Amino acid sequence: MKPLLNIILILAILAVTGWLRMPYEQKLSEELHALKLVPPRLSLEDRSKLKQKAFVATYGSLRPTIAAFMSVKTTNYHSDQNWDKIEDAFKEIVLLDPYNFYYWDQAAWHMASNAAADKQNDRSLTEIGRKQQFQNYIQKGKDIINQSIKVNPGDWRYLNLKAKLEANRYRDPDYATAVATYQEILQIPDLPNHIKRSAKLEILFAMQKLPQRHQESYNLAIQLFEKDTSYHVPTVLNEILIGQNHPLNNVSNSMSLSEIYGSNQNAYKKLKIKWLRRELGQKPYGLEEAIQQVENKLLIPQTKRLFPHKPLFMN
Repeated sequence: MKPLLNIILILAILAVTGWLRMPYEQKLSEELHALKLVPPRLSLEDRSKLKQKAFVATYGSLRPTIAAFMSVKTTNYHSDQNWDKIEDAFKEIVLLDPYNFYYWDQAAWHMASNAAADKQNDRSLTEIGRKQQFQNYIQKGKDIINQSIKVNPGDWRYLNLKAKLEANRYRDPDYATAVATYQEILQIPDLPNHIKRSAKLEILFAMQKLPQRHQESYNLAIQLFEKDTSYHVPTVLNEILIGQNHPLNNVSNSMSLSEIYGSNQNAYKKLKIKWLRRELGQKPYGLEEAIQQVENKLLIPQTKRLFPHKPLFMN
């Protein structure tokens, strides 16, 4: 009889202890979920999407571990260019460990870059088929990123993934949407200063691909130039020169080459690079004239000029 009483007493103590600990453990669990230190609880719908090994992991603390092993395994699929298996694997991986930025980044990269490029060069497909598959996988990458933003709201890294893909000139770019996404990043509270700076420069870079926003692009370049010397980079400087020479822009104060670039030597260096890359951006208003002007000021030898003078007898 005594052993039975001891067992009952022990069970009673354990029950009372568990009952007392329950509010604390529940609060701790809620705090860990709020801080995203543990994966969120899976819904029945999400559980149904998992295969056996991953499903078993949902009952313990193995979810990040299983996700890591599955991620390593995708390298084999990548070598075989088996994009369907990679897509299926990452659908499970991001369910198991949805707060891990690396997995979302890899999933989108495989679809929008690797798979899209592979299909674009697949000669077993017709030209129309290659284009359709190329766009299809880019959209898959965008869908993954959009899902990552829903799962991780307020995290600039996921919006940055979205904006980078939208502004990628090799991936069916949408520069207007990229501008809007970078502007959304700037609305995030407590954003690090270097991220703010990068987003503003990316906005300007994307705007330069939108001819209809020439005035807005020029105004932004002036604003950044006057804000801080850290913005005195070629993207800003060249936009000021081209913007103030744009025939449709309202320009209140036209700046000299020395005012824009700091010196004629620096202007010549930046302008030459811009000229060689002139097809990548907006129409280079005033660029040729500026290069000729600075070549004359620096007395650049005719043989080394981008725009050498013709001898008089050839005029």
